[in-house]
Amino acid sequence: MGRSVRPDRLVLAGFAGLLILMAALAIDSVIQIRDVGATSATLRKGSRDRDALLDELRTDTYRSATLARDYLLEHDHRDAARQKAEFLALRPRIDRVLNEFLARAPESERGAALALRSQTDAFWSSLAPAIDWTGAARRINGQPFLRDVVVPRRDELVQLEKQIASLDALTLDASEARIQSIQARFRQQVSTISTIALVFGGIFAAVVFAQVRRLGAEAATRFDQVSHARNDLKRLSDRLVSIQEEERRNLSRELHDDLGQTMSAMLIELGKAEGGSDSRRESLSAARRLAEENVAKIRNMALLLRPAMLDELGLVSALRWHVKEVERRTGLHVKLIADDLDDELPDSYRTCVYRLAQEALNNCVKHSKAKEARVVMRCEEGGLSVFIQDDGIGFDPAKDIGVGLLGMTERVSALGGRFQVESQPGRGAVVAAWFSLDGARSKAAEESVA
Repeated sequence: MGRSVRPDRLVLAGFAGLLILMAALAIDSVIQIRDVGATSATLRKGSRDRDALLDELRTDTYRSATLARDYLLEHDHRDAARQKAEFLALRPRIDRVLNEFLARAPESERGAALALRSQTDAFWSSLAPAIDWTGAARRINGQPFLRDVVVPRRDELVQLEKQIASLDALTLDASEARIQSIQARFRQQVSTISTIALVFGGIFAAVVFAQVRRLGAEAATRFDQVSHARNDLKRLSDRLVSIQEEERRNLSRELHDDLGQTMSAMLIELGKAEGGSDSRRESLSAARRLAEENVAKIRNMALLLRPAMLDELGLVSALRWHVKEVERRTGLHVKLIADDLDDELPDSYRTCVYRLAQEALNNCVKHSKAKEARVVMRCEEGGLSVFIQDDGIGFDPAKDIGVGLLGMTERVSALGGRFQVESQPGRGAVVAAWFSLDGARSKAAEESVA
């Protein structure tokens, strides 16, 4: 079986295709607009240049015919010579304009431009015999020559120039029509591509929306599963803590009530048996000392597992005993400052606060190298605050997180409290917790009902 394509890759491919289509439309639009603009500007400039050449040619044609007329009708020899010189000077200029117009003429006007060139040459050829006439010849033949040759030739040239101007206008109109056709085709192309992009975008948006909804549903399902698993884990953690404390209570009671009583009875019997011989007395004394040591160890083990005074005398008394035990065993000076709230606190809260102080002082002894510590328990702002402070070497709470701190965090969180650790290397440490008294009263009511 082939591997299925991942949905995120499909979405990425669709998005890339839409972007490519939009980019192609944008690039094609820019190219088309640039080409149409350049073509239109070129056509208009060419038409304006040819119109200017035709105007110049028309003006020079009229000017040459006027000079020819003045020359043929002039009686003064000097004025006739001046007019002849001006007339002859126009020929190179007209030829230049004609050559330039012929070079610029489009294919549709080339035949008319060549005809204009031929007619212009014929006009100058027809005037060639009269250029060298004498004054008498001009007086005799000037008027008829002007009427029969010059004027008709000039009118033919002017008429041909008008025809060429009309052809140029038609050519420009045809070019404009072609440009409009290109623009219409471009608009159609843009409309088609835009429609395709819109349809594709709509399909893509629908696919993405469906994908997002599916992912949202999956995320909601996963979140519910994680939430249920977290709640189950929390209940399991609470249950484990309760079972652990119950086992400690039972083990402490068994050590104190059963094994402790048995060892005490054995001490009494050993005391009664010490009245015999000296060697027997010494052996029994040694056995009694060992039994006394075992009784002390059993009592300490029972108290460390769970002090009976926590259930019988309350939290503050248990904390005072534990502080004295820490001072006796380790030499750490511990000061306890506590408000008496034992009647209001349920067993779970008393156990949590006691274990919190027990673990924090244990860390002071093992890790912080502290000389002094304080255990403070205050009732403030509708809650119970507990913090343990030492003057030890400190640590980095962001890095040095041990099992003890994690256990304290779990215990406090299980009761809905807030737990915080503040410390810096060389500046000691503070372990703080806060519990809501309303939550404690609700918990006490639940435990009393249970």
